[in-house]
Amino acid sequence: MKNKTTACAFVIMIAAFIVMLLLPADRDSITAENRSMSTMPPINAETAFSGEFAQGVEGVIGDNIGYRAALTDFSKKLGSAKGFLLRDGQIISTNKDIGTGTVQKQTLLAADNKIMEMFIKNTAQETMYAEAVNSIVWNLPDNIKVFSMLVPTQIEFCEPIYKNLQDSQKDAINSIYSKLDSRITAVDAYGALERHTDEYIYFRTDHHWTQLGAYYAYREFMDSGGSAAVSKDDFDINSIHRFLGSLSDRVNLSEVSAPPDTIEWYDVDKNNSVTVRMHDISENGELTDYNGVMYERTKTDYTFFFGSDHPVVEMTNADNPDGKTLIILKESYCNALAPWLIKNYRSVILVDPRIYRGRLDTLINEFTPDEMLIINYIFTTNFSDYCLLLKNMY
Repeated sequence: MKNKTTACAFVIMIAAFIVMLLLPADRDSITAENRSMSTMPPINAETAFSGEFAQGVEGVIGDNIGYRAALTDFSKKLGSAKGFLLRDGQIISTNKDIGTGTVQKQTLLAADNKIMEMFIKNTAQETMYAEAVNSIVWNLPDNIKVFSMLVPTQIEFCEPIYKNLQDSQKDAINSIYSKLDSRITAVDAYGALERHTDEYIYFRTDHHWTQLGAYYAYREFMDSGGSAAVSKDDFDINSIHRFLGSLSDRVNLSEVSAPPDTIEWYDVDKNNSVTVRMHDISENGELTDYNGVMYERTKTDYTFFFGSDHPVVEMTNADNPDGKTLIILKESYCNALAPWLIKNYRSVILVDPRIYRGRLDTLINEFTPDEMLIINYIFTTNFSDYCLLLKNMY
């Protein structure tokens, strides 16, 4: 039945094309373009092998289609829309670079007052990511407890008309978790977020989660390690209004309905007990320091958290002098999560494999962590160069 339907559709398309060719040519549209009608080129060995003849035939056919002006106008409108229109949304093709320097194709969905990345499953990449994580764990001292957290994006929790346009992020997360070494504890951030989809847990114009969304994942992480999370209700909430996120510059906002976002941040360090130091690696392999902050209040977008990404961020909480040290391998999704984590540790060390150029054992020896968390949002696992960066940290 499916083959018959496809065949019928193909025949109808061919018939429609023939009809358009048989209709009188739309010569007014050619005149409006200030040029003459295309004519058939001579056919010889030179024009055939150079492609000139094929291009000439294409031009003649294009100029002799009926209602050419209307079809051209429709094509222009479709192109200006930067995507394919759905009944209640718009699919947009663009490019993405997560900070590794490699750009790959990205598909966005603008719908339901949001701009969202659409996930494409890659089984080979799932295996590559799991192998990279496992290779790190196999080189760690046995006393370090290891956790893995993979974070879904908001399209995964949209209604089926949108969610089903992509591959299942939940299936990909479960597939990767199933490939991890038994020493690694998998953190169910998916389930934690799924229980709060009626709250502002993701930005509308940015691919990141909010600090509220990060809180629910933090609580799940603490449960996985057998510790109690702090209550978000114990902290004042502050807001920075009206910013457009990282996905907004990839679409035509005049044709996409996506209201500006708000940074809502929790004052987790009212007593100024947390100190923040940034580190880089020198040419001789030694750590160098520079000052940093947990909340960069001059920023009005997601870079509000730590002012952006850094090779190494060292957070120390004077209120937990006898607490443990947690080292985190991360990308930017962790930046909204880390302020919650420092409430439970003496030190939290953030390491970004995309920009840290040293060896991981240098940091292990320097900070002697008790635990490690490897956190990424699910799209990061699709980047082979990121997986290689992880794998090559030892």
